Amino acid sequence: MLVTERQALAALPRTHEPEDLGFGELRGRERELVLIQRWLDHGQARELTLTGPAGVGKSHLAHAAVSTRARTHDLALVWADLADAEDGGAVWAQLGVRTAREAAERVGVTRLLLVLDNGDRAVTDIALDVSELLRACPLLRILLTSRVPLDIRAERILPVGPLPTGEGSPAEAIYADSVRPYYGAPAENRLTGLAVADICRMLDGIPLAIEMVAEAVGMEGPRALLERLTRGELPGRNRPRDTPERHRSLSSALTWAADVLSDSDRALLRDLSVFETYVDLAAVRGMTGRDHADAVAGIESLVHKSLLLSTPGRVGGPEFRLTHMARCHYRAELARDTRELGGVLDRHAAHWAAFADTMATALHAGRPVDQVLQLVAPRLPDILKATRHLSTREDHIGVLRLLTALEGPLLRHRLAPEAADTIERTALAWTADDAGTGAAADAADAVEAQRPVAVEALVAVVRWALGHGDHRRAERVLDLAAAAAGESSAAQVRVAAFTGELLRRRGESAAAAVLLDSAVRRPGTWVDRHSAAVARRAQSLLAADHGDPDAEQPLLKALQDLADNAHVPNGGAPAALRASLLTALARVRRVLGRHQDAYESAREAVRLLMGTGDPEQVAEALESMAVTSLGGGGDEERRYTAVRLLAYAEAIRLRYGTVTDDRATVDVLTERLVRNVDAALLRRLRSDAEQISLCDALAAALLAPPPAAEPPARTGAQALPYELTPRQYEIALLVAEGLTNRQIARRLGISEWTVTNHLRVVMQKLDCASRVHVVRAVQRNTP
Repeated sequence: MLVTERQALAALPRTHEPEDLGFGELRGRERELVLIQRWLDHGQARELTLTGPAGVGKSHLAHAAVSTRARTHDLALVWADLADAEDGGAVWAQLGVRTAREAAERVGVTRLLLVLDNGDRAVTDIALDVSELLRACPLLRILLTSRVPLDIRAERILPVGPLPTGEGSPAEAIYADSVRPYYGAPAENRLTGLAVADICRMLDGIPLAIEMVAEAVGMEGPRALLERLTRGELPGRNRPRDTPERHRSLSSALTWAADVLSDSDRALLRDLSVFETYVDLAAVRGMTGRDHADAVAGIESLVHKSLLLSTPGRVGGPEFRLTHMARCHYRAELARDTRELGGVLDRHAAHWAAFADTMATALHAGRPVDQVLQLVAPRLPDILKATRHLSTREDHIGVLRLLTALEGPLLRHRLAPEAADTIERTALAWTADDAGTGAAADAADAVEAQRPVAVEALVAVVRWALGHGDHRRAERVLDLAAAAAGESSAAQVRVAAFTGELLRRRGESAAAAVLLDSAVRRPGTWVDRHSAAVARRAQSLLAADHGDPDAEQPLLKALQDLADNAHVPNGGAPAALRASLLTALARVRRVLGRHQDAYESAREAVRLLMGTGDPEQVAEALESMAVTSLGGGGDEERRYTAVRLLAYAEAIRLRYGTVTDDRATVDVLTERLVRNVDAALLRRLRSDAEQISLCDALAAALLAPPPAAEPPARTGAQALPYELTPRQYEIALLVAEGLTNRQIARRLGISEWTVTNHLRVVMQKLDCASRVHVVRAVQRNTP
C-alpha cells in the first residue's frame, strides 16, 4: 500500500541533525566533503559507501557531511548506527519495521537520506535488501560507512584513505588536538616536533591511532612513545569513559567485525604482518606458496575489506601494505605460535634472498642502477630484517650471500653502510663454525663450497674500504679473507689481487709487485679472470708510476681475457669492471704522454658506466676525463670543461664519502685550473654540482672535447735518448731547466711521487748518479 509523503515522514523516526557524538573538528577531508555534498545535491547514484581501514574516520566524515547539508535540504534523515547490530534485522528496527519490505512500504516516495553507520558486520545480510529498497523507493538515498562494501550495482564507493603527514599536516593537527591539556604543548622544541612527525608517519596518518597515542603521551613524551611504536607496541590508555568498546584500543578496533574475515584471510594477514614495507604479488606468492590465481584472490579479498592499502608500484604494478596498527595486531597473533612464527620468518628471509639474487643478476646484465636503487631503497627495512633472522638461525652463508648480492646498493651507494660491519661479524662467526665442524667428510665438503661465498663477501667490504681510504680496515678484512680462503685456489687469487692493490695504494711498491705477479700466475687465475683483471690493473698502475713504457700491457691483457671469456655463461665481465680497467688504461697512457689515446680510453669508460656505475667509479671516470681532455695544455673551453668535471667528481665523492686514488694529480690540476677561472663561475659550478646525478655527470663528461693536437715530437736518436718515453723525456727537460720535483708536478698536473718515480727511471736509463748528470746528458743530446 502506497502512503503519502506526509504520512511517511510522520511515521519515520527522523533526526534532521545528527547529535554531536564527540567527533571534534574534521581535519584534512575537504576533498571528500565536496564529493559527498555533490552526491547529495545531484549525484545519479543513490547509494554511496565510505570505505577505508579501521580508524580512518569514516563515521566522522559522514557525520560532518550530513550535518552541514541537512539544514539546507528538504530531506528527511534517519541515522542508523549498526555497530552493535547482530544481524541485518537491526537495520530495519531502526526504521520501526521488521523487514526490508515493510521499510519500503513505509518510505515509499519520501525524499529520505538513510545513513547506515558502522555497517561492517551487517553488509552481507543487508546487501540484497538494500538493492531492493532502492528500487522500490525512487527518492531514497543511502549513505553507508563500512570497511566492506555492499557489492551491489547501485553502489558507488568513496575510499577514505589515511591523512597526509608531515609538518603542518592534518595528522599533526589531530595529534595536537588529542594531547591532554594538562601535559602542555605537544611540540615545544625541534626534537619533540620531529618525534611527533615520525609518530604520525609511522601510524600512517590514521586518525584513531594518532588520537590514542596522543592521549597516551602522559609523562613519557613523544620520543618515548615513538620508541615504543618502533618496538611494535600499541599504546592505548586513558580513553574517555564513554568511548565505544571497539575504540578503546587499537586491537579492539581491528578485532571488531573480525567475523567478516575467512580463515584464508587471517592466515594471509599473519604472513604479511612480518613485512616492514610494501608487498606485491611476487611477495605473496613467495611467502605463501600460492599459485598466481590464489595469490590474486587473497590480495583482492584483503583490499576489498580495507585491510591492505593499495598504491601504484614503482615499476608499473600495484603495491600493497598493512597499516602499522594492523601489522602490529596480526604480528602479535602470529607470535602466539612460535613454530608458525619461525616458519613465516624463514619464508620472509628466503623471499628477500631471492630478491637480492634477482637484483644482482639485473645489475650484471646492465640494468640501470637507478632502477635497482628505486626497488631496493624502499625495501631496505625488510632486507635488513631478513639478514637479522638468518643470523639468528646461524645461517651465516645465507647472510653473506644476501649482502654480497646487494653490495652495490647497500655499500657503494650507501643505502646501508652498516652492512659492512654485518659482513665482518658474520664471516667471523662462520670461521668459528668452520673451526668446530670436525673431520666429517660431508661437513668438510660443505665448508669448501662455502669458502668462495665468504671470501667474496669480505672482498666487497675491502672494495668499499679502499674506496673510502680506510686502509687499516681493508688490511684487517683481507686477513680475515685469507683465513676464509683456506686451500681454495680461486679464493686465494681473489685475496692476493686485492692485497696487492692495497699495498700499491699504500706506496709499498716492491711488495705489491711481488704479490701481484704471484696472483696472475696462480692456477686459480684461469678460473677467476675477474680477480686476475684486478691484479693486472694494479700491475699497470705500478709500472706507470715507475715510468715503464710497457705499463699498459697488463691492462690490455686483462681486457682481452675478459673479452675472450664473454661467451661463457655468467663469465662475461660486468660493464663496471671493464670501465675500471679502461679508466686505469687512460691514466697509464696519460702518464706515458699519449693524451689522445688516454682520452679515447677514458671516454669509453664513461660510456660503459652510463647508468651502471657506482659513485666511486663515476668520480674516477670524471677525473680521468678532466685530465685527459686537458692533455698537456688547453684553451679556455677545455679548462672550463675540466673545472666542471672536477667539481662534479668532488661533489660526488663528498656525497658518498669516497676518496680518489690519484689525489696528488687531481689536487695539482685543480689548483692550477682554479687560478685561471673566475671565482663567481667556480662557486656556481660547485653549487650546481651538489645536486648533480651520476648519470648527468657522465653525460657532461661525454661532451668533453678531446685534447688539443700536440706539437710534432722531436725525432731522431738525439730527441729521445736511451729509449726514454715522451713523459720521461719531458721531465728530463724540465729538470734541465732547473725545476724541482714539486714544480714539475704542478706544471704537468701529476703527483710529485709520480715525478720522483719517472726521474728514478730516467737516471737508470741515462746511467746518471744525480740530477746534475741528468742535466748534462740532456744538454748533450739536445740540438
